Amino acid sequence: MVRSPLIVVIEDEPMVLSAYELMFEGWGYDFVGADSAASALARLVALRRNPDFIVADYRLSENHTGTQAIQLLRQAFGHDIPGLLVTGETSIETLRDAASTGFPLLRKPVSSRQLQDAVTRGIGPAC
Repeated sequence: MVRSPLIVVIEDEPMVLSAYELMFEGWGYDFVGADSAASALARLVALRRNPDFIVADYRLSENHTGTQAIQLLRQAFGHDIPGLLVTGETSIETLRDAASTGFPLLRKPVSSRQLQDAVTRGIGPAC
């Protein structure tokens, strides 16, 4: 059985997370959404699936960042899972810090086309 690629989104705004879910499932991807890296990891372990791509909001709750979230999942699964950061922040300092991670960075508002293109570049289209 061929599975669709699994997209993990780490976003602490429930309405935004729901919108991501609708988009990714509509494009044919499997989806796991969580408000933190720890929660995403627990769901992935329960599913017994490795993520194929990670989308993380740059600024998460409890002073965590999307960079930390992507790195935690990469460490847990033992390989460089492609991912990207999304941010609504506009300060030069924050944008510079996010860009220094090496992860692609999309600034909010992110269009569905930008997001789909980024994922397709990272892993290819859904089955």
